[in-house]
Amino acid sequence: MDALNATFGNKICFSLCLFGLCLLVASSTTSLAEPKTHKHEFVIQATPVKRLCKSRNSITVNGQFPGPTLEVNNGDTLVVKVTNRAQYNVTIHWHGIRQMRTGWADGPEFVTQCPIRSGGSYTYRFTIQGQEGTLWWHAHSSWLRATVYGALIIHPKQGDSYPFTKPKRETTLLLGEWWNANPINVLRQSTRTGGAPNVSDAYTINGQPGDLYNCSSKDTVIVPIDSSETNLLRVINAALNQPLFFSVANHKLTVVSADASYTKPFTTTVLMLGPGQTTDVLITGDQPPARYYLAARAYFSAHNAAFDNTTTTAILEYKSAPCSPNCKKGPTAKPIMPQLPAFNDTNTASAFTKSFRSPRKVEVPTEIDENLFFTIGLGLNNCPKNFGSQRCQGPNGTRFTASMNNVSFVLPNNISILQAYQQNIPGVFTTDFPANPPRKFDYTGNVSRSLWQPMPGTRGYKLKYGSRVQVVLQDTSIVTPENHPIHLHGYDFYILAEGFGNFNAKTDTKKFNLVDPPMRNTVAVPANGWAVIRFVADNPGAWIMHCHLDVHINWGLAMVFLVDNGMEALNAIFGNKNRFSLSLFSLCLLLASSTISLAEPKIHKHEFVIQATKVKRLCKTHNSITVNGQYPGPTLEVNNGDTLVVKVTNKARYNATIHWHGIRQMRTGWADGPEFVTQCPIRPGGSYTYRFTIQGQEGTLWWHAHSSWLRATVYGALIIHPKQGDSYPFTKPKRETAILLGEWWDANPIDVVRQATRTGAAPNVSDAYTINGQPGDLYNCSSKDTVIVPIDVGETNLLRVINAALNQPLFFSVANHKLTVVSADASYTKPFTTTVLMLGPGQTTDVLITGDQPPARYYLAASAYFSAQNAAFDNTTTTAILEYRSAPCSPNCKNGPTVKPIMPQLPAFNDTNTASAFTRSFRSPRKVEVPTEIDENLFFTVGLGLNNCPNNFRARRCQGPNGTRFTASMNNVSFVFPTISILQAYQQNIPGVFTADFPANPPLTFDYTGNVSRSLWQPTPGTRGYKLKYGSRVQIVLQDTSIVTPENHPIHLHGYDFYILAEGFGNFNAQNDPKKFNLVDPPMRNTVAVPVNGWAVIRFVADNPGVWLMHCHLDVHITWGLAMVFLVDNGVGALQSIEPPPADLPLC
Repeated sequence: MDALNATFGNKICFSLCLFGLCLLVASSTTSLAEPKTHKHEFVIQATPVKRLCKSRNSITVNGQFPGPTLEVNNGDTLVVKVTNRAQYNVTIHWHGIRQMRTGWADGPEFVTQCPIRSGGSYTYRFTIQGQEGTLWWHAHSSWLRATVYGALIIHPKQGDSYPFTKPKRETTLLLGEWWNANPINVLRQSTRTGGAPNVSDAYTINGQPGDLYNCSSKDTVIVPIDSSETNLLRVINAALNQPLFFSVANHKLTVVSADASYTKPFTTTVLMLGPGQTTDVLITGDQPPARYYLAARAYFSAHNAAFDNTTTTAILEYKSAPCSPNCKKGPTAKPIMPQLPAFNDTNTASAFTKSFRSPRKVEVPTEIDENLFFTIGLGLNNCPKNFGSQRCQGPNGTRFTASMNNVSFVLPNNISILQAYQQNIPGVFTTDFPANPPRKFDYTGNVSRSLWQPMPGTRGYKLKYGSRVQVVLQDTSIVTPENHPIHLHGYDFYILAEGFGNFNAKTDTKKFNLVDPPMRNTVAVPANGWAVIRFVADNPGAWIMHCHLDVHINWGLAMVFLVDNGMEALNAIFGNKNRFSLSLFSLCLLLASSTISLAEPKIHKHEFVIQATKVKRLCKTHNSITVNGQYPGPTLEVNNGDTLVVKVTNKARYNATIHWHGIRQMRTGWADGPEFVTQCPIRPGGSYTYRFTIQGQEGTLWWHAHSSWLRATVYGALIIHPKQGDSYPFTKPKRETAILLGEWWDANPIDVVRQATRTGAAPNVSDAYTINGQPGDLYNCSSKDTVIVPIDVGETNLLRVINAALNQPLFFSVANHKLTVVSADASYTKPFTTTVLMLGPGQTTDVLITGDQPPARYYLAASAYFSAQNAAFDNTTTTAILEYRSAPCSPNCKNGPTVKPIMPQLPAFNDTNTASAFTRSFRSPRKVEVPTEIDENLFFTVGLGLNNCPNNFRARRCQGPNGTRFTASMNNVSFVFPTISILQAYQQNIPGVFTADFPANPPLTFDYTGNVSRSLWQPTPGTRGYKLKYGSRVQIVLQDTSIVTPENHPIHLHGYDFYILAEGFGNFNAQNDPKKFNLVDPPMRNTVAVPVNGWAVIRFVADNPGVWLMHCHLDVHITWGLAMVFLVDNGVGALQSIEPPPADLPLC
């Protein structure tokens, strides 16, 4: 045995290889025929399929419904390359194949593999070992198997024969279900509402409903037979959710095999097959030549529930029948209908399943190492507090669920369990699935409602290799008793007994058949009853056991066995380094946000060239730094779930980085972009490729330079549309327009900040504001380039407004039009109507505007909201024009437009009341999960300061107030950027770059918004960060101060969104102000406008490891030091740790 176990070790000599080859040959004692390798290609694609008078695009394999029948011999190898050209993720499961040591080919999504993405492919390779009979293959992703399935016929080895007389012909009969709707949408609706899914519209035989349904007669399946000949019917229940009775009128059926295991033959007139089960029967042409229906209808054991109570038919047609399809007028004799049992005839169903026996005595394990007892059944979850009634449409306002041993199984969504198990990746599953119900009760009686709500979890049960396992499967009457077809992947098992009521360990064991029990891969556990199975755990891997009613597995009626490898290579799962490498692990991660929509994400590749470009504004031409020669830069459009790959080449004379403002950068902090925080800059002549995935975000964000003041001209929009197939939570607008608000200097912005840094004074203010790079016709030399925003009467336009200004919060309005706010910072909001927006730099707001005014020309206008005291600012107004196409005169007029646009009434520059009323109007569209317990309760002051003039500085370098130099700080720490990236130093433990002692509170408590002592005006410089444990729940009070001047500060946190719980004026009061917190539907943002002389409170969970900058988005303030960094630890395992740095990460 040791030699056998060592045969396939990593270091094997020729003699052992030859010995192993001999062993493989030795197993073929009756046939020396050479096994074959069968190669197939499956293309998953959408195909128009017409049924029940309607045509719809159905997902098929190779355009066939059902899919191709595969025929092999015992011992052969199947190699099937699956290419996915559909819009959904997909996997293929080879139902009933034991997959000895080839678990990677088993197929269940996120159990043994990550799904095949649209455009991707995967090759399944496995060998048939010791199996003969009828199996099948089907999709194992969502409800795709409604149409993605086909037969897998395993003939005996070449030269061997059946254990019964070879039939004249063989016919495969696939019983299925058909929905007029897209089955994926049926499931999505059920998931959304929490109710039971809509039942099917028809059953089918080989994809055809049969002539009892509308528009179906001419395609009814014909099964030919001659008098006295025998036909082997291979019957497969491929229905999604329904056990089925099957019968042939006036004919007896001799059962010879089930689930690719031969049986002791027995005769019946009716079969009952649970979904997933197969039964092979012999039928003989021993009746008068005629036409006889083969028919199938529901066996439905649940109480008080809807089901499809129709009947599908095919026709058994004798060639010598009085009239066949060859008659010129077609067949005239109506087929004879069989007498099918009543839909709830449990006695017939049970009598049939109890009739199975193995054809001879078998070696049933008599000693048991693992004696397991699993309850199976439904449940009801109480409606979560943040769900509306439309999401809780189960009984009495609940949501349906299901479980085994009170554990409702949750599939992972970013890595397969098998991969995590093989590679010891933590955090994906636990191994604490209970061996028995957590509490004993009267399983089939009147169960207490306290037991109806199971616990969710991805929990497995570990089995040692070779352990002998017994599982009692006990149905429960929770919600309703029901017949459950329980399927175990990777194994066949013996069914020792079944019965009704509660299993009794003392008396029911006496009923066990230990002589010739049937071998199956799917057992029909009786309604309000039990079944007992046994098997030997001799196939290492991760094997799911689940109910084959697909609605039940969606609700959680599943678990996984984690079977250890044995001692040697032959007892271990095959390695799969080529197909399941770290690259596939990364691919799995890209799928993590795909929990609602199954549309396939895309990869968008772009190239940015940062370069000097001549740009003329306000009558003057400047060499401005741009991307690809465009100002503003390119607009990037993606869908939620897509990946962006942007190669940035720097051909300018300045160092540069690009920040993707608002992108959460889950575990991809190296792509975040702030100079010397997450990366060293891209030097002139260098390049760097930013790669990241959009995860769970929709709406308007933007990108910009994050080096010095380059973002004055280096910026653009980043539009995130919903996943393909999903929609906005509002009516889709006729058009969408990005509105980028900016600032323009007649001087080089880099020179402006350099002068301010040199002198210690405030920088020169901008010379104009812009909309999409144009100042508008209120400025000199600007009228002809004023941006036009077209609109038609009655149409709606989605304006995506972005404040890309360097240093100025802005009011924005459209003359005579109301704006309906629907989103901010790529988070949907509860819609509200306003006539004016206020956006701090960095913030975005999406608004709907409707063409409901007289056709004319109306200004869109933006001007400063300026809250600082006694300081200069740009007090001009930028405009664009909302132009109705039917306005009296358009730009197409020969002499140009004659109608002067109407100007909106913008607030006064210092109208803090309007600004505050606007920011307080935001709410999330529904109740959200705000952290209620806090691990880190932080209090950060934000504001300006003044440094005394250093002794070695001359007066011209200290031109701030009273011969000082401007500075800024958080908690009296003025942030200093290092000369190496903090993230690199943090990850590589490089000392001397930063300290982790940023204070959790101000070093001194004072009257923050009052008359502050001058002794507090000079902060301490430092590169100081605050450490957060992974998963910690963080609250920050952001408190403006009146040092130098109070001011509205747009505080932006990289790498996170956060909830804004409250804001107010004056000093935050820890006793009274928490009473004002909105813990129900606070808005989610990435940038919060801290009120002038006031405060704001935010909360978030530190679930994104890395180094994350928090700073004021007035760039002059970050230049002065109004910033800090959070240092978020890695969690446990790869999924909670930052990814390794890219190979082309710039060096300092």
